[in-house]
Amino acid sequence: MQNEKIIITVCSKNIAKNNAVENVANRFFNNYEIKSLETNSKVSETPNNDNEGIKGCHNRIKDAINQNSTSDLYIAMEGILSPTDYGTFLCGWTVIYNNIDNEYYYGCSAKVKVPNEIIAKTTKDERLSDIVAEFYGESGDNVSKIGTNGIITHGSYTRTDEFIDSVLCALASKFKEKEMTK
Repeated sequence: MQNEKIIITVCSKNIAKNNAVENVANRFFNNYEIKSLETNSKVSETPNNDNEGIKGCHNRIKDAINQNSTSDLYIAMEGILSPTDYGTFLCGWTVIYNNIDNEYYYGCSAKVKVPNEIIAKTTKDERLSDIVAEFYGESGDNVSKIGTNGIITHGSYTRTDEFIDSVLCALASKFKEKEMTK
C-alpha cells in the first residue's frame, strides 16, 4: 500500500492555497495527486475570528465532498482577522479531512498585525485584500501574487507562506514527513 497514490483535493482554486499544499505535500507524500475544486465557505468574505474561519473550512470540505467524494484528503483554508486587545491580526486556518481514517486535523499560521486604519474600513461583505490594496496603493496583480499579509509585510511573509505554515501544522500534528500512505 505504501506506493498507492494519495488523492488530495484542495477546496479552492486559489493559486496561493494550491501552491502551499503542493509545497507541503512534497514533504509528506511519496506518491500523490492534487485536485482543486471551487467551494463555498458560507462565512464572511474575511472571517473575523478563529471559529468563523474554522467553520468556513468545514463548510468548504462538505461542499468539496458533495462535488467529489473519492479523494483521500480534503484541505480547506481560510484567511481570517483575529481581533485582540492589542490590535487585529491576519492569519490563516487550515482544516484537513482524512477520508481514509475519518479524522480532522487543524493548523494555524503565524499572525501579522493589520494597521488600525485598515481595520476601521473593514466590513463583513468586503474583501480585506481590496481594502489593503487601496490603502497601500497596490495593484490587484500584486495582491493576488503575495496576498494581503504579503503587502503588509512588504513581501516578507506572503499568503503562500501563511498557508504553508497552516497546512504544515495541520499535517504535522498527525504525521511525520513522508509517513502518510494509504
